Amino acid sequence: MLCRHCGDTCASDGIRTDAGTFCCNGCASVFALLQTHGLTQFYACDTGAGLSQRQVAQRDAARFAPLDDPAVAQRFIDAHDGTFSHATFSVPSLHCASCLWLLEQLWRFDEGIGRSEADLMRRTVRVSFRPDRTTLRAVAERLAALGYEPVIDGERRAGRMPAARRDLYLKLGLAGFAVGNMMLFSIPRYANGAPLEPGFQRLFDTLNILFAIPVLLYSASEFFTAAWHSIRMRAITLDVPVAMGLAVLFVRSLWDILTRSGEGFLDSFAGLVFFLLIGRLFQQMAFDRIAFDRTVRSFLPLSVRVVTGDTMTMRPIEALEPGDVIVVRPQEVVPADALLTEGSGRIDLAFVTGEQDPVSLQAGETVSAGGRVVGEALQLRVLRRVSHSRLAELWNNPVFAQKSSHWLTTVSARFGHWFTVGAVALAAIGFYAWWPDLRMAAQVATAVLIIACPCALTLAAPITLGTALGKLGEAGVYLKQGAVALDLSRVDTVAFDKTGTLTTAEAAAVVDLEGLDGDDWARVRRLAAESVHPVSRALAGREAVHGAARFVREIVGQGITGDIDGAAVAIGSSALVGRVTGQPVTAVPGRTWVSVDGRLGFLTLATPERAGMTAVAHTLSSAYETWLLSGDHDGEAPRWRAAFADRMRFRQTPEDKLDAVRTRQDAGRHVLMVGDGLNDAGALAAADVGIAVSDDTACLVPACDVVIRGDRLTLLPAVLRYARRARYVILLCFLVSVAYNVIGLGLALTGQLTPLATAILMPVSSLTVVGLSVGLMRVAAPGGAPR
Repeated sequence: MLCRHCGDTCASDGIRTDAGTFCCNGCASVFALLQTHGLTQFYACDTGAGLSQRQVAQRDAARFAPLDDPAVAQRFIDAHDGTFSHATFSVPSLHCASCLWLLEQLWRFDEGIGRSEADLMRRTVRVSFRPDRTTLRAVAERLAALGYEPVIDGERRAGRMPAARRDLYLKLGLAGFAVGNMMLFSIPRYANGAPLEPGFQRLFDTLNILFAIPVLLYSASEFFTAAWHSIRMRAITLDVPVAMGLAVLFVRSLWDILTRSGEGFLDSFAGLVFFLLIGRLFQQMAFDRIAFDRTVRSFLPLSVRVVTGDTMTMRPIEALEPGDVIVVRPQEVVPADALLTEGSGRIDLAFVTGEQDPVSLQAGETVSAGGRVVGEALQLRVLRRVSHSRLAELWNNPVFAQKSSHWLTTVSARFGHWFTVGAVALAAIGFYAWWPDLRMAAQVATAVLIIACPCALTLAAPITLGTALGKLGEAGVYLKQGAVALDLSRVDTVAFDKTGTLTTAEAAAVVDLEGLDGDDWARVRRLAAESVHPVSRALAGREAVHGAARFVREIVGQGITGDIDGAAVAIGSSALVGRVTGQPVTAVPGRTWVSVDGRLGFLTLATPERAGMTAVAHTLSSAYETWLLSGDHDGEAPRWRAAFADRMRFRQTPEDKLDAVRTRQDAGRHVLMVGDGLNDAGALAAADVGIAVSDDTACLVPACDVVIRGDRLTLLPAVLRYARRARYVILLCFLVSVAYNVIGLGLALTGQLTPLATAILMPVSSLTVVGLSVGLMRVAAPGGAPR
C-alpha cells in the first residue's frame, strides 16, 4: 500500500483511517489538517504530492524558539508597512506545482496571515502576516506542520553555497571520476581492435559495472526523479526523454555484458551523464545571471547626502555606517534600514511589499530599505549597513515582474510532450521495421531513444541569455530579466526623454545675483539639495551645503519651498514664486525664479548634451522611428530637429508621455522608452521595454526593465544590435540541435548508427550548442564600462 499523503510504501504498521492508509502519524496528521481546511485539492495533480513526515517526531519541538528573539527574527523580516510584516523563509523541500498551490493557501490556516508567495526556482516562501495576530515563530511552525520545514540555521547568510549547488558539484565530480576510470579500463579494448582475453574482459566489465551503478543511482538521479514527477503529474516534460535515453543505454549495456553478447557502453553512459550535468551547471549559472542578483550590485553604489551638523555632503551608499544621518529626497529609494529622526513623512512601500498606498511615518519609526520617499525629503539615521543583495531581491519582487516571457524562452517546455511521443513512436517504428532480426531491431530502437535527447534544445536560450546579461552588465547596461533581451530585439520605435537623458542631469546654472547676496544663494542651494529635480541638482551641485531646512514642500511641475535657517525660500516657476512673495513675477521662457524672504532673483539653465547623444539619435533615426518627449519648453527644439524632425513633443506631462507610448503601441509598434525615471515612470512601465538612465541619485526605478549608466547611453545602438543577435543565436542553436537529431535519427533508423556512436553524438551536440551560444555572444559585445 502507498501512503495517501506522500506516496511512500507503507510498512505493516502503517496507519489506516477512513480517509486512507498512511505511512506514519505525521502524514496522517497533515492529511487531516488539509482535509479540515478543505484543501484536499492539493492531491489533485499528484496523488502523493506531500512529503514524508516519518522524521518529524525526532525533531526538537522548540527548534523555532530563536524566532522569538527580535534580533534573530529581523534576519527573516524584510519589511513592516504598519499593518503587515513581510518575511521570507528558505524552504528546501518545495518541489512541485502542488507545493506552490498549498503554500499560497497559508491564510486559510492562520487568520494572522494575509498573503503568501512561493518561488519554486529559489525554494523560498514570502509570507505577509499581522504581528498583532500571529508571530514569526507561529508562521514557521505552521510551515513545518505542513511538511515544509523552513531553514533558520543561517542558510541565508551571504556567500554560503546553496545546498542544491553543492549537490550538483558532487554529482558532477562522481560522474567525472567514474567516466575517467571507465575510459581507462576501455582503452585496452579500443587499442587492441579485437576482443580481449576472457579473464581481462570480465575484470574490466565488472569494474565498469561497479563504477556505473553509483553514477546511475546518484549522479543521474535528478533526471529520473524529475521524469517520475512529470509522469505522476500526467505531464510530459523534456526530462522524460532524457531519462528514457539514459535508462535504455544502461540497461542495454548491462544486458550485453551479462549475456556475453557484447562489451556494452557503460563508459559512454557515464560520459553522457557527465556532459548532461555540465549542461545543467551551465543552465543553473545562466539562471543565476537572469535572476539579476549579480548585475544589480554592479549598478550600485548610488550616492546619498549625509548630514553632519549643519553641513550636508554626498557619500556613496556602500560607505554608509550605522549611526550616519542621511537625507533621502522625494522619489529616491531608502538605501538601508533606517530610523526617522524628526518630523513625519510618507513612504511608498510598493517596491518592498506590493502595497500601493503610501505609509505615514512619525519620528522614531523604522523605514525599511527599498521604500520610496513621497512628498517631503526625510532625515533618517542608518541602522544597518546597506545590503545590496536585499535591493536585488526587491528588484525581483513579483509586483514588478517582467511581462510574459518571449516564446523562445518557453518553447522547450511546450516542445517536451510531442518530442517524447515522437521519439517513442520512431523507436517503435524502427523496431518493427527491422523485425524479425531481434538484435538489429533492439539496436535500432535503442539508438533512436538515445539520439532523441533534447538536451541541446534546453540549453540554447538560458546559455545565450546568460552570456548576454553578463557582457551587458560589464558594459554598464543591466537587464532585469533574460526575456528583456528578446523584447529589445523586437523594438522598432524609440522614445527619449530630454533632460537627464539626452542632456546631462547636472545642468550648468547661470545665475543673476541682482537683489540677492551670497548668504541668500547659500540658502537657495541648501533648499535645492532637498530635491532630485535637474534644476535643483544643478543649483545644489556636489559641493557641501550648509543650513537647517524645515517645512520643505515640493510641488511637481511648479517648484519647491521651505524654511532655511529661518528664511522663507522658494525655487520654481513665476507662478509659484509670485504666490510665495505676494508680488507679480513675469514668466520668461527658460528662466527659473528664486526668492529669499521676498527678495527675487533668477537663473537660467544650460543643459549640455551628453557626449555623443546627437550622433546616437541620428544613428537610431535611420533604423527606428524616434521620438523626443520632453517636459521642458521648446527653446531647444532647433538643436534636436535634425535627429527627430517633426517627432518632437514639448511641455509633456507624465500622463502625456504615457499616452504617446500607448498611441504608438496601438498603431502596432514595439516601443522602447528611455528616461531618467523621475517623471517617466508611467511611460517606462507601459512601453514594451523601459530603460532608466542612472547618474548620481538613488532613484532605482522598479517600473523599468533596464538600468543603464548615464555615461554608457551612447552604447544604445550597439545594445539593440546585440539583442537582435541574441535572438538569431538562439534560433541558430535550435536549428543546429534539430539538425543533429534529424541526421542522427535518420542514421539510427537505417541501422548505420550504433548506441556507442549515439552516446558520443549526444554530448557533442550539447557542447556545440554551448560553444555557439557563448562564442557568438562574446564576439563584438558592447564595450566594457570604463574603470
